[in-house]
Amino acid sequence: RLTLMHCEHSERVSIKKERLEKLAIAAMKQSQQAWLPKIRDMVSFEEIISVSTTIQQKFIAHCSEGEKHPLQKKITPGGDILILIGPEGDFSPGEIDAALKAGFIPVTLGETRLRTETAALVAVVAGHFANAG
Repeated sequence: RLTLMHCEHSERVSIKKERLEKLAIAAMKQSQQAWLPKIRDMVSFEEIISVSTTIQQKFIAHCSEGEKHPLQKKITPGGDILILIGPEGDFSPGEIDAALKAGFIPVTLGETRLRTETAALVAVVAGHFANAG
């Protein structure tokens, strides 16, 4: 599933879900894949944190200083994975703290700073390869 969330530093307050679904279908056809991700309506950061209690593998990718683990080395195959990718201006310090208190593991997606959209794709690919076995 793809869930867009509204954070303190988010630039957008709404999305055009139908447009995203059309883009996902076009990408699916172009890549000749038969899997279409479900796209959910935009939710708040707080809602994501509150519903994450049943997920065992929870990660937050952020740009702030501190110890972080390479995502691909922390994913255990099988089960649901929730990876939080920050907005254009990254997560606020309060959001990072709330995620850590909720059991999210801080991760890095590599040595370079990525655009939000690219970071999300990198995270999905890491999850896919970890579960491909």
